[in-house]
Amino acid sequence: MNATRITRLIIWLILMIVAIYFRFYSVLYENAAKTKIIHTLLSLSIMLLGFRIIIDLLVILYKIDRKAQTQKMRDNLIVGISNLFSIFSVIAVGLGLLSILGLNPIEVFTSLSIVAAAIAIISKEFITEIIIGIYNGFSTKIELDDYVKVGEQRGKILDIGLQKITLQNDDDDMVYIPNLTFYNSQIINYTKKDLRKMSIEFTLDIKYIQDLEKLEVILCNGLDDYENYVEHSSGAIKIIEIGKDFIDLKFQYTLKQISRDIHRSIRKTALRSIADYVVDNSKNVRFEK
Repeated sequence: MNATRITRLIIWLILMIVAIYFRFYSVLYENAAKTKIIHTLLSLSIMLLGFRIIIDLLVILYKIDRKAQTQKMRDNLIVGISNLFSIFSVIAVGLGLLSILGLNPIEVFTSLSIVAAAIAIISKEFITEIIIGIYNGFSTKIELDDYVKVGEQRGKILDIGLQKITLQNDDDDMVYIPNLTFYNSQIINYTKKDLRKMSIEFTLDIKYIQDLEKLEVILCNGLDDYENYVEHSSGAIKIIEIGKDFIDLKFQYTLKQISRDIHRSIRKTALRSIADYVVDNSKNVRFEK
């Protein structure tokens, strides 16, 4: 991965040197209008290439420092800088177009101040999400690969974007959470606490529960296939809430080492056992006519 990035960095440097040469040391056209357009495009290219080179250098230094050449995920610092690069690129391209058209950016924004204010009001949530995305990118409270719970969603953080957070839940589904929703939600970061205690939450209709201890034994027996990964005698069912017709339960167990893949496998096994338990007990339930 580092070799590929270094090769790309060398290409960026060569392109930047070429752009600098043609921008400052070469006369491309005698026509002033064409020269202005070419110079504007070259200046824009130099700025974007320079920022891209800085990002790649930071990534390489980060991976060398942590000896993580095969790591695909980016550090939060790199995420934050990449998000800033996206915004910077849009602004730079906009200013470049205004320059090519011969318009003064300050005069344009001043003359369109009322329109700009209306656009700002309409796009308030969009701008807020971008600001939160930048903040999350530089935050140390949540990082890529952290296992978190956001509202009712639980999973591993795969990406921190300018508009959405991408989670991979226990069913390997990709969940995209808007930054504003993420910011306003209660967040539990299991990785930061370094917890090995895992939990599987589920809800059952009370009429299907004949023997809670029996269900606990069934689920604990399901851990036998994972004895190399689970602490001995750590499985237990806890009651979260009891309603009129339902009961919220949580099956907890402790892993010897944190492994989301093992947790997903155990969760699938446990849910199948719960389904079988409900089917068996439903045969003994008398339904009211």
